[in-house]
Amino acid sequence: MNEDWYNTAILESIIIADAFASPLDNLSAQHIKATFGDVTEFVDPTPALKHKLNLWKKPGLYTSLSQYCILLCAINSQNYTYNHQLVINFLHSLGDSSVYFRHTPQILHNLNNTFDAPTAELLVFIPSLLFCKRESTPQNLLHFILAHNKNAATCVACTFFYLLLKEIIGRQLSILHPELVNDVSSQMALLIQQHSASIFEHGANPQVVTQAANDLYALMTTLPFASDEATFTQHVLNYANKWSTNSFTRLTVNHPFAILSFAFYCSYSTPYNAVFSHIHHGGRVSVLLPLIAAISAALYGPDSIPEHLKETLINKKRIYQLLQFLHESSITMNYLTEFFQNEMKLTQKEKDELESKLKHSKHIKEKPKKPAADKHNAMTNHVVESWTKLDKAKWKKEKKKHKPYSE
Repeated sequence: MNEDWYNTAILESIIIADAFASPLDNLSAQHIKATFGDVTEFVDPTPALKHKLNLWKKPGLYTSLSQYCILLCAINSQNYTYNHQLVINFLHSLGDSSVYFRHTPQILHNLNNTFDAPTAELLVFIPSLLFCKRESTPQNLLHFILAHNKNAATCVACTFFYLLLKEIIGRQLSILHPELVNDVSSQMALLIQQHSASIFEHGANPQVVTQAANDLYALMTTLPFASDEATFTQHVLNYANKWSTNSFTRLTVNHPFAILSFAFYCSYSTPYNAVFSHIHHGGRVSVLLPLIAAISAALYGPDSIPEHLKETLINKKRIYQLLQFLHESSITMNYLTEFFQNEMKLTQKEKDELESKLKHSKHIKEKPKKPAADKHNAMTNHVVESWTKLDKAKWKKEKKKHKPYSE
């Protein structure tokens, strides 16, 4: 199998993992288990949302994470290097992004502005660089990353992930060895050290990025893959919390150090055909599962994706046509425009279905509120009636007390 097949398999796995996981995103592991048991197919999240039905997502329908990844793969496949302005121009040609993008993360709202936050969504877009006509140089890789997010932790994690995928595919590996993670960690740290000028040129602080690279190197080269999940979690959090304003207690959160490390742990500890079982971890599964699926596809190709999910994916005909065009390097901008025009219809259908669910959802019926005048009258009558009864009882008691004795 050549590299192009691995590249399209990675994109396919990201799309299906997104469609599988996003409806249950941010639900706790306990809630998912109690509501659905073992999740093996696209499920409607309605029973788990209770009074938060506004968070509903259509099962089997991929979100903006996949849509933007598709856009990047298509544009990159026509160019030797990544060009951020081409992406911005194409998005502008489509008009209002809310018409076609579904459930858009903050990073996609800031494509024209400086975005600086330790978020993990950008990791899902990294495989799109594999589609460029020429292998990405370190400068092009850093341009891609820092054009989207200038955060130091995000930058080094994305650099690491790209280098890892290139190593797996280039060496045709079928196992995620801890030694591989160590080798890639060294490559990442060296790349960051040698290209501080490019980092500065793209608006990031080279010194801070270098420190983040050193911490990620220390984290990745000491990952306790053979330990239990609790030990592994604590080890990773010691590093992740250094690069966050929050203090995390679990790894299924939107932080690049945490979720990337956990994706490696899941990939290492389970067989290739159990990728989608990791939805039971809960939390940010909309990012975790696409990362695990991408790693699995790089290792095993499309065989890691269950056939029944391929068959029940919404818009599968267009998706597989697009994947074929990408594999053949025959996709055009006209086709991409047509593809996203069809996405607008899917987005509107999902919105209509959500509105219908909200309209027909069961709400607790409140008693009609009485006007202020009615409230006053009711209270007055109650007080008068109560005092009347009390007075009557006192009167009877006094009357009996002073009643003349009769023999």
